Amino acid sequence: MQDSSSPRPLTFWQRYTIALHYRDFVRIWLGSLGGQSAYWALIVARGVLVLDMTNSSALVGITTFAAMFPRVIFPPLAGYAADRFDRRTVLATSYVLQFAHAVVMTILAFAGILEVWHVIVLSFLNGSFRTFQMTTTQTLIPNLVPREHWLNAIALNQVTTQGSRLIGPAVVVPALLLVGPKAAFLASSAFYFLGVLGILMVRTRSSGGLEKGASIGSSLMEAARFAWSHPQIRSLFILVALHCSMTMAFESTFPVFSRDVLGGGKAGVSYLMMGVGSGALVTVIYIAGVRGAVARGRLLFILGVTSGLSMFALALSATMLTSVLAAAFMGASQAGFMACSGAMVQSLAPDEMRGRISGLNQINVGGTMAMVNLVNGFAADAYGAPPLLITLGLGFSVVMVASLLLTTARSFYAGAIAMPVRARS
Repeated sequence: MQDSSSPRPLTFWQRYTIALHYRDFVRIWLGSLGGQSAYWALIVARGVLVLDMTNSSALVGITTFAAMFPRVIFPPLAGYAADRFDRRTVLATSYVLQFAHAVVMTILAFAGILEVWHVIVLSFLNGSFRTFQMTTTQTLIPNLVPREHWLNAIALNQVTTQGSRLIGPAVVVPALLLVGPKAAFLASSAFYFLGVLGILMVRTRSSGGLEKGASIGSSLMEAARFAWSHPQIRSLFILVALHCSMTMAFESTFPVFSRDVLGGGKAGVSYLMMGVGSGALVTVIYIAGVRGAVARGRLLFILGVTSGLSMFALALSATMLTSVLAAAFMGASQAGFMACSGAMVQSLAPDEMRGRISGLNQINVGGTMAMVNLVNGFAADAYGAPPLLITLGLGFSVVMVASLLLTTARSFYAGAIAMPVRARS
């Protein structure tokens, strides 16, 4: 068993930025910031556009589902690619394809021929390419910095994911108000272009333990058997799946919540998403400086409980100010939970199958969010957003408290994370 509670001392500034001392990590970090900002700008712009065109929260849910559903089916393939081929090449290809998708959507919008079915199809393509981006990024990062700095690197990568929830929507607010969604799509294309430039500058080459001719099916089953037979990985996967499905599938509810509860219109959705991003940014920066496994484990439990309670707070909010503050509370707790759990999974996975295990974890993260976002879109139409937020939020807080009854869960809450073993001799 490993406990990194007493690593070598660092200065205060190094505690939060040590991974940024590695040049290729800085490049992938900047590329991720561009790509993630583009994605969250699209989430807002597509939701606003579809709601305006159809007046249906259900169709907003379908659109969001289309963007997230690929994370149900493609993560294992993305993980296989990350373990079989050069990880930097796979990552760069995913960024180029996302940029191309955004350009097509922008052209259709400015030509005045963009229809709902176009948005749904392009959302699916966007989600497919992003699945390879997310899985490969998580797989490549541990190859860019020493093991003792993995939590810092993973948390700093979360800074790009969560900070982009602030940057992307902030950019599209004036675009939506002054020009409309087509300007937001143009901004997304520019963000993706910056992402492509950042990734193309990465020089590190790495791949996993798969050799030419390795069967996709058998190699994926190998990783699945390893993950399921490992008590800590299995428990983390289940906890992450429940967390993402019950607390993080809120994107399809924001447009109708803004319209019906806050009267915020187009800008209200962006403000709520910016609240999520700002809260998340603060937490993941703090977690970047957490080096002890015990502290990380305690944070996982605390943030899990509070991520559920934060949804309850949003449901009770009736003004834009209190709603944005509650959304910031949501972002802070949810992003912190994901940063801690993600670091634990990466610490437990052997490098030769890290891509495939990351791919399986992406099903937990994106797959469950996709399915529940679809359901939530219809449920928000039928019952309203506040009752839905209350039910799911309080439900997950109960799950976290109940997890204390499980020995394995208590072990990683206590910081007892096992050293990874080689999957194959």
